[in-house]
Amino acid sequence: MRLTHAAIRPSAEAMGITFDGRPIPALKGETVAAALSAAGELTLRYTHSGAPRGLHCGMGACFDCLVTIDGRANQRACLAKVAPGMVVESAVPAQPAPLATRPEGQAPQIECDLLVVGSGPAGLSAAIAAAEAGCTVIALDERDAPGGQYLKPLAASHSNAAPDRQFRQGAALRQRALDAGVTFHFGATVWGGFAADEIGALVEGCNTRFRPRRLVIAAGAHERPVPIPGWTLPGVMTTGCLQTLARANRVSPGDSVVIAGNGPLNLQLACELVEGGVRVAAVLEAAPFPGLSGLRQALRLAAAAPDLAWDGARYLAVLRRAKVPVIWGARPIAAEGEGRFAALRARTPTGQIRIEADALALNLGFQPETGLARALGCAHRFVDSGLGRLETVTDEDGRTSIPEVFAVGDGAQVGGARIAFARGRLAGLAAARDLLPGLPDDTASRRALARAIGFQDALWRFFAVPEFDARTIADTTTVCRCEEVTAGTLREAMALGATSLGAVKKATRAGMGRCQGRMCGASVARIVGASEEAGWAAPRAPLKPVPAIALAMEKPEWLEGPSATPRPILPSHHIPATGPAETCDVLVVGGGALGLSTALYCAREGLSVIVAERGEPGQGATTANAGSLHIQLHAYDSAGAEEGPESAAAQILTIGPASVALWREIAAEAGEGLGIRTEGGIMLAETPDQLRRLVTKVAMERDFGVDSRVLGANELMDVAPYLAPGFAGAAFCAPEGQMDPLRGLSALLRLVQRAGALVRGGTTIAAVAREGAGFRAETVAGGVIRAGHVVNACGPWAGEFAKMLGAPIPVGAAVQQVMVTEAAGGEIMRHLVLHGSRHLSAKQGDAGHLVLGGAWPGVLDAAGRPRNLAGSIEGNLFVASTVLPALAGLQVIRAWTGLNVQVPGPILGADPRVPGLHHAVTFNGWTLGPVCGRLVAGGICGRAGAGRAFGVGRF
Repeated sequence: MRLTHAAIRPSAEAMGITFDGRPIPALKGETVAAALSAAGELTLRYTHSGAPRGLHCGMGACFDCLVTIDGRANQRACLAKVAPGMVVESAVPAQPAPLATRPEGQAPQIECDLLVVGSGPAGLSAAIAAAEAGCTVIALDERDAPGGQYLKPLAASHSNAAPDRQFRQGAALRQRALDAGVTFHFGATVWGGFAADEIGALVEGCNTRFRPRRLVIAAGAHERPVPIPGWTLPGVMTTGCLQTLARANRVSPGDSVVIAGNGPLNLQLACELVEGGVRVAAVLEAAPFPGLSGLRQALRLAAAAPDLAWDGARYLAVLRRAKVPVIWGARPIAAEGEGRFAALRARTPTGQIRIEADALALNLGFQPETGLARALGCAHRFVDSGLGRLETVTDEDGRTSIPEVFAVGDGAQVGGARIAFARGRLAGLAAARDLLPGLPDDTASRRALARAIGFQDALWRFFAVPEFDARTIADTTTVCRCEEVTAGTLREAMALGATSLGAVKKATRAGMGRCQGRMCGASVARIVGASEEAGWAAPRAPLKPVPAIALAMEKPEWLEGPSATPRPILPSHHIPATGPAETCDVLVVGGGALGLSTALYCAREGLSVIVAERGEPGQGATTANAGSLHIQLHAYDSAGAEEGPESAAAQILTIGPASVALWREIAAEAGEGLGIRTEGGIMLAETPDQLRRLVTKVAMERDFGVDSRVLGANELMDVAPYLAPGFAGAAFCAPEGQMDPLRGLSALLRLVQRAGALVRGGTTIAAVAREGAGFRAETVAGGVIRAGHVVNACGPWAGEFAKMLGAPIPVGAAVQQVMVTEAAGGEIMRHLVLHGSRHLSAKQGDAGHLVLGGAWPGVLDAAGRPRNLAGSIEGNLFVASTVLPALAGLQVIRAWTGLNVQVPGPILGADPRVPGLHHAVTFNGWTLGPVCGRLVAGGICGRAGAGRAFGVGRF
């Protein structure tokens, strides 16, 4: 329905759009979500499982309101503006229209004194302060106007003859910023923070690199999740979402609304709805009735901010006159409805109640939007309040642990608008003072900040944040909205051995969807028991989904990825060994795919095995890889065809097919398919000369018994019609394919434990030496493990571990990148696609998403953590876009990095320099893990083992 108001009237021309073929009336200047809500269309799409979804956060953070607009898939209805004749559909078309135009050249580089990300109260205040001080200031905002949630302006579809205080304040600040010379870029999505002076953003669809001397992050907050049964139903949305519909667009999703949660925003929304003609069935406040202690806080509120205190009193009076029940101490239990919301069940001090309504607004607090600050490496702290939240650590001026970066407003620490205004101004002045020494301090803003902090403290005491107990979330309740992961699935992963947030995330895919964990991260962390910064999932570039084609920019290729120096395998100190020693036949150091495979086949030979993994098993390269099952020689391994059949690269051809067969055995024993598909790998040639090289390569592969052949240009298009035209031909390797590394790790780990091997996570070997006929290993924690054999399966750290035993091997490390797109509307490709002269691997997963890799490099930061490089993301997407035209209609939703092994061919088997030492090291460790582990285990048991081609003796 459309709201009524004496002073606010529609001012824009009426127009027509269609939704799934049905005509929908709309007003120019309003959002697609507003037009559909006014028409009662609350179900906007259906998930992969067939569940209905609608508008939820209303600010572009949750990605639930995705629709297809004029053929462009997965557009956010809450941000997209209507246009005459617009065709909106709930389903993704089989062939989506391109989401952007292909860039010409490289991303423009824009320099400025100060870049402000976000133009809410904090961002506007910072931008104005710095600009008025003489700095060149650029402000970025994803919406089409400044103001944020608190100062959001009325949509262009309406005019207001008597704007209230918030509207007037927002308009005044916007004008003051323009008068000061602030340059605004609206429709700007910040997709990556790679350094304090390197911020990647899409500005009206154009990939742009900003190079500021100082950076202010004022990204705001989003409402914290309220995971109750039914919270994903269309018609259930956040309070901020419903307020945006009502306040900015003058729309309600129904004639009646119930509001539940915590805080004064719920009361403000209820009043605005009542004044617009909506029946508010009830307002349920989780805080207990204030009583006498509340009266004391009310007096504090009135003293600190009499205008805001008066607003609160007015809200209660309006609701009382409208006979809207305000029920204190009430908590939502479940949202009910068939296909859309129909009723709320809640627990109150007097018992359980059920309230029927057309829509439900939920708010139980806010979560700061810390993604960009965390991507840059700013320090954060965990605040154990309510659901819990991460906050950016800053000083009073908003300066973070990175001196050039400031973080202010609710996006840094939740504190409300008054604190945001003051901190924003202080941050803008501090940034300007760095560049223009001598600027005076602003004592008035510091006094205002002190008053605002006092007001907020009293407000939080008045609306006391209820405690959150993760045990109250039922197993059947969806926690991760994007990937449809339930609380029970999370708990099952923990029961099977995943202990950290990262391990649970990889085991369940929670937090891996479009919203990057914004809507589930805190809930998942609570269920897992993570209560510190290290336990929270790291943000990934892109920080929000962006059109893949918009980032596709050609970059130079390289022969070999740049080497990296990983953090030392040993910490700076360890506890001296004490207590009784454990004993085993075989100690495997390293719990990745190769180490676990070695343990599996040793244990099946009747040997007692301990796997010592310093982190959690398989949480490194094993689950950071792209899941390709490679058999043919890679473009960057093709030297094997020139070095001859005795080279290690060529000899891999003898073991690759066997390893894929072992993965199938592991899947069968685990009782699931593990997403294994071997429908062939295609390596493309762009020119006749490249095709001739592939002919030589294929000949060698066939000599080793690999089912490989050459495809001419016409045959290639018959086999793979989804490819771009113009390729000269390709090599086709029939047994290549892909699998799901996350499911594969879980299955392998279960089989290892079932075989009797002991897998010890969090066990770092601090020292190891020969002792008699075996070895003595000491752990950092002070434990001792005695073993007859030691297997070096340390991956990128294998060279360092080998030095501990005086047996160095040539092993390095490289940070490599993988990306994934959103799911396509249908099947695009069935093959694994490689490029004969460029770095690319591409495949489509069972869920419909494309996985893109090919050894594009990342980098290690100062703390030794792998990070993405903007150029690698852009270059990888460029190569992929020249191969797969369908990529133009998809958004890339995540890129990640992992440490990979750099080694001149596998190093497997016994080391003659140290009797009892065995190496299990290789690149392409995911594909080759099972067979290499079996070969190493065979050598330990006295059989032939890996042979001379892979032995350490060749070095």
